Amino acid sequence: KLIALLKIERPLLPVFFFLIGLSTIFWVLTVLSKEYTATISSTVSFENYPSDKLLVEENEVVLQMQVKAPGFALLAHQFKFFGSIPLNVDNFMRKRRGKVWEYFWIGDQSLSEVQEALPTNMQLLHVQPNRIDLVFGDKAQKVIPISLKSDISFEGLFRQKGTIQLQPDHITVSGPKAIVEAIESISTNELNLHNLSKYTQGNISLEEPKHQELTYSHQDVAFEVTVVQFTEGKATIPIQVSDVPRGYELKLFPEKV
Repeated sequence: KLIALLKIERPLLPVFFFLIGLSTIFWVLTVLSKEYTATISSTVSFENYPSDKLLVEENEVVLQMQVKAPGFALLAHQFKFFGSIPLNVDNFMRKRRGKVWEYFWIGDQSLSEVQEALPTNMQLLHVQPNRIDLVFGDKAQKVIPISLKSDISFEGLFRQKGTIQLQPDHITVSGPKAIVEAIESISTNELNLHNLSKYTQGNISLEEPKHQELTYSHQDVAFEVTVVQFTEGKATIPIQVSDVPRGYELKLFPEKV
């Protein structure tokens, strides 16, 4: 009897499958419209860093959030339909710890800030980690001279006149105070010029900072090399003798050079 019931006339097959598909769609819509409690995760993007400080170490922070939301909202999150959670560093609590500043965020006290970044149909219940720490160092600036590294040669009788001019010959370096204060000079990459016979100018880049926290006001400097030519000539000059004792005569050979 069951086999007989399952037998469907061929002309009715499209209608049968349409009804099956339609019922499946209604079932999925019903399931997704229900509310569920689940844990979702999103990365954190920090905004409004203090302008007079530098972040000592930057790590990616991922928030685990327990939320109550319809299945539609949870599904949208799985497909990354909304991005990272922005946190305003200006709202963090802060305290001095030795030579650095510690900025910290407490999740239980900041649920409303995270809630604003979530869809309106998603209710935030809890976040982990409950505390996020950012460590900042005091930002310092220092004007530092440029040190040129060069390998230069000249043609024949040509020579360099004066020193190689750099513009600018000092730059401003910004970064953590302890690092900036220890810098005495900034080197260029090596300037290689060979067989020069005339005035030469151009640009030469600076070496990359040894610490990624440092920033330079300039990435390269201009240089000018002034070149002059020495000339050769001949002249015969007599040799003059002085302070010869009286009664003596001094013979020179040769008498001229």
